[in-house]
Amino acid sequence: MLPTNLMRRWIRMIRVQQPARRVALDVGLYALAVSADLLPSVRQRMAASRLVEDIEYAHHGDVCLRLDLLVPQSPPPHPVLVYLHGGAFAIGSKRTHRALAAAYASRGYLVCNVDYRLAPEHPFPAAIEDACAAWRWAVDHAAQHGGDPQRAALAGESAGANLALAVTLACCTPRPEPYAAPLFERSVAPRAVLLYCGFLQASMPTRHRGPGISALAARVAHDASRSYLGKSAERPGPEHALADPLLVVEAMAAAPRLPPIFIAVGLEDPVAEDSLRLARALQRLRSPCEVHEYPGETHAFHVMFWRTEARRCWRDTFTFLDRWLPAQPYPGQASAKRTKSTR
Repeated sequence: MLPTNLMRRWIRMIRVQQPARRVALDVGLYALAVSADLLPSVRQRMAASRLVEDIEYAHHGDVCLRLDLLVPQSPPPHPVLVYLHGGAFAIGSKRTHRALAAAYASRGYLVCNVDYRLAPEHPFPAAIEDACAAWRWAVDHAAQHGGDPQRAALAGESAGANLALAVTLACCTPRPEPYAAPLFERSVAPRAVLLYCGFLQASMPTRHRGPGISALAARVAHDASRSYLGKSAERPGPEHALADPLLVVEAMAAAPRLPPIFIAVGLEDPVAEDSLRLARALQRLRSPCEVHEYPGETHAFHVMFWRTEARRCWRDTFTFLDRWLPAQPYPGQASAKRTKSTR
């Protein structure tokens, strides 16, 4: 029997006039998540961590925002990873993406697996407001659960990659938005950022029409943009800048101190060009990044753990994390931190 909260979720999606195909896709994502729980590999990853569900990290009116923690069984302190799920800003949840969060936790990362408000009921800037609030919560509270907030990363796929890049910009550059400005003032930026199949420019969905892009893919991109940005989808104003973090990076004349960024892109993904454009912009700025291209793979291929290229993507992921944010401090790193703190 389905949990009551899920039935309420789908009824609410229908009430706010989400298209039937979106509701069906959200139901399908939940069914896949439940099925994934039965896979031996996922069960093994989940067994390597302790799940703490439904921690409140913020409030907006009568909406309580929650995240799950996956706490590794290994001794603390753990590096922290804030994970932002995808779903065109309109579907998906921490539950549908738990198996992905467990992959990081099984490697020793304290994972904050975040729910955020969804469009069209909660259009821009709701999702980025919540993503910023989740990052602030992780910085403030991870230590209570064995995490080291000074060693923290951001990760997300699709719309979640958009949010992860936007939060990174808020942490590393002075921004006028009231939800972004406090992050820069806190001076706690991510040590690493992981972006998978990023939908990094939410505006101007007509750019997805053209040779090589199916009518279905163009329609999905259009629906995502319109539900998130409404009438501003084709003509965004300055206040919508963080809906298009790719454009913010492309407009930079000089690089701020951005963390190393991992970019994974399937070359058959309808939004592949967003990731490739970001890589080119970061390379022009000489900002540290790795772009990993996977021929023949489409959107969100990395969630299909059984595929050869998905397995390669995860190997690439952990090679990157081992380089920039290892699960265990390098020899002498912990003692150096203690020495610095006693001065």
